[in-house]
Amino acid sequence: MEQRENLLDVLKIFFKWLKPIVYLCIGIGIGTAAISLLLDNYYESTTTFYASSIDQAKPGQIFGTSTRDVEFYGNDRDNDRLLTIAESNELVDYMVNTFDLYAHYDIDSTKERAAFNVRQKFNKYYTVIKTKRDAIELSIEDTDKVLAAKMVNAARNKIDELAIAIVKNQLQKVKLSLEKNIIDKNDKLKVLGDSITVLKTRYGVYNTATQGEVFATRILNADAQLARQSAKLKSLKASGAPRDTLNKIAASIAGHEGELTSLQALIQNFNKGQGQLLVLERSQKEMSNRLGQEKVQINQLLTAYNSEISAINLIEAGTIPLIKSRPKRSLIVISAVLVAAIFSFIGILLFESYKDIDWKEMIKGK
Repeated sequence: MEQRENLLDVLKIFFKWLKPIVYLCIGIGIGTAAISLLLDNYYESTTTFYASSIDQAKPGQIFGTSTRDVEFYGNDRDNDRLLTIAESNELVDYMVNTFDLYAHYDIDSTKERAAFNVRQKFNKYYTVIKTKRDAIELSIEDTDKVLAAKMVNAARNKIDELAIAIVKNQLQKVKLSLEKNIIDKNDKLKVLGDSITVLKTRYGVYNTATQGEVFATRILNADAQLARQSAKLKSLKASGAPRDTLNKIAASIAGHEGELTSLQALIQNFNKGQGQLLVLERSQKEMSNRLGQEKVQINQLLTAYNSEISAINLIEAGTIPLIKSRPKRSLIVISAVLVAAIFSFIGILLFESYKDIDWKEMIKGK
């Protein structure tokens, strides 16, 4: 029963002050509407894109030497890289300089906090998010709808440029490393070539692969000739051949003996240098093969570096918006009226509840 009486008291107070509340709300509604009309209209342009896979910039994928399948769309790491670039001061500064945002936002560029203020202002109208479908959505608001579309597309293109620059910077580092390795190997090959030339001259080697067989064949032939001539001399002596004939054969035998001695000295000298030369020639061949492979790699790397690649897969470019994004004037007016009505009614309840209290007496009593 007491609860009903309290409720009736509240209703009595409400109806007693209904007209003043209505007039107040109408006044606030009109005032809010008038103020909202003075607010600038903002237009939002949005571009949507997916991250591309970094695999497209790898020489192995370009030339088909990799065993992995080519991925055209990026993963979470690729998305995070683009989002990091999109939120960087480098991108913001590019937008500020490209579109002269100091003048556009009416910020004095000579002030100490000018750079901070213009970044804050730009970020107020700039939004970049990853959607639930893993696309990246970039939006820019501005009072100039044409400028909003230009800015959002410029920001997307700059993100692409900065992302590609990161990839190409890594390719450049690998290229410089390969170029250094190639120079080092060329120098080492020159040293090896000089060493091989010196050893060949010292040990009389012209072909480590076949020269040993040549020496062996010549020694066998010389030894066979010596044996035949020796046998012939022995036979002629036994048969009492003339002295001139015997002397001629003896001279031939001496010649074969000298040839055999010379060949044996040559092959001994050859054998001393053959082992060293084989090691050096094997090293020269292996280094030459590696050098050839690295030259192929650097050519592939240069092709990848100079190729036209993109870090993004564009889904939707920013277009000139047809309708404003804010302010929502009707929502502002309705919200203001509702807030005014609620607080007015709360204020009236408090006033009616405590109007009989003598506040001066209470203060004196304290």
